[in-house]
Amino acid sequence: MKKTGIHHNIFTRILLCTIVFISACAAPTLTQFEVQRPSRITVPSEVKKVFIREDLVVNTNDQLGIKSQVLKQLASELNRMGRFEVSVVQTLEENNIDAEKETVAVIQGEVISGGEVDKGQFTDLATCTGGISGRLSSATAAGITDKAITLDNWRGYVCRRGAFASDVTELALSSAFALAGFEEGIPPKNQVVRTYKYKNLSLFAQANFSFTIIGLKRETLAIRADSANFGRSITEKDSYRNVKESHLISLTLGSLISSIRIPIFPIPSRELALAGRSNPKRIFYGKNRLPVPGKHDLPSKEKKQVIQKLVFKTLESFIRTISPYKVMVNAEVANGGKEEAAKLLIEGKPENARKIFQSIPEGDRDSADWYNLGLAYEAGAVSLEDYEDARRYYIIALEKDPGTKLYAQAIGRIRRYLAETGKLSKQTQK
Repeated sequence: MKKTGIHHNIFTRILLCTIVFISACAAPTLTQFEVQRPSRITVPSEVKKVFIREDLVVNTNDQLGIKSQVLKQLASELNRMGRFEVSVVQTLEENNIDAEKETVAVIQGEVISGGEVDKGQFTDLATCTGGISGRLSSATAAGITDKAITLDNWRGYVCRRGAFASDVTELALSSAFALAGFEEGIPPKNQVVRTYKYKNLSLFAQANFSFTIIGLKRETLAIRADSANFGRSITEKDSYRNVKESHLISLTLGSLISSIRIPIFPIPSRELALAGRSNPKRIFYGKNRLPVPGKHDLPSKEKKQVIQKLVFKTLESFIRTISPYKVMVNAEVANGGKEEAAKLLIEGKPENARKIFQSIPEGDRDSADWYNLGLAYEAGAVSLEDYEDARRYYIIALEKDPGTKLYAQAIGRIRRYLAETGKLSKQTQK
């Protein structure tokens, strides 16, 4: 029985580029801008300095060794938000703090991280396609959707596991090949049961932090426990092999189940998925703790990126609990109206766009102009009045073109900002 891999040929690259180009053309035109949101709790305004106590952050269960990175990232993000002056310290002499003159906050807690590798063997039901157009379309579809293929030993059909994306791609390619003169458009098929080896790789991180104010009185305002995880199932494509063949498409699932002893579809139960179950002669772990994924299980560059994302996701909720935070907002630019100004919005130049829209006489502005003017105010907002002006222009746009979903959504978005403004003002006052 012969195994083969997929090589992306020129045709595949052209097809992918075409799909990307069409998708890009169909996508709405967006502008991106940063807005500030209030924190979940309001920290007293007299708290200006925050110390992250490295000596009071436990890392006993930090198997990935990310404590230093977590604390550094926490300080960096809080400083970027601008509400506090944050520093990581080895220790802090509280007796040196003059409670009559200043009030500070201390962050302490625990960092936990780890991971595991789970190896095993699964089976799946694959559909095999024959004929020139069938082999070409099935192999190309597998290449585009990153699906492994095998060749059965009956007329050399190409076998691959079905998925919505790859099935749709194969149908389109098969029709294209048929129109180009390659054999039949719907080639004959059969099915096989395939086995393959897999490796489930997972990493996780957790941060348990408290935020305590030290001044005339000691008070803990917030305690958070946040976590993030990453998982990937790595299939060894070279391990694919056909273990049962059915030469007639009518002999499908029912007959296959009765003629084999191994399950057809992956079983979600972890115990049944372990290699010790599918291959009793080889036990991978037994009662021992599963190992922390190493450099051979995930490329070092990717592992670094994964850990960075885990750290960020772990800290995100805690940061938003104690500090006003900034987020990027995507808003759709309305089609029509003054194209020159709309283009400036898309390029991230709301101030320039605002000047052009305001130069248009009010009676000559259509609904798109009014909406985009509101978007220019929203994207460049620095005060409560800017948000109020944006809402007023959105309302005018909706009155000119009632029922437009884009305009109604903008009004709702601005109402949320206005409702948050009072709380945000208290949290950011110096």
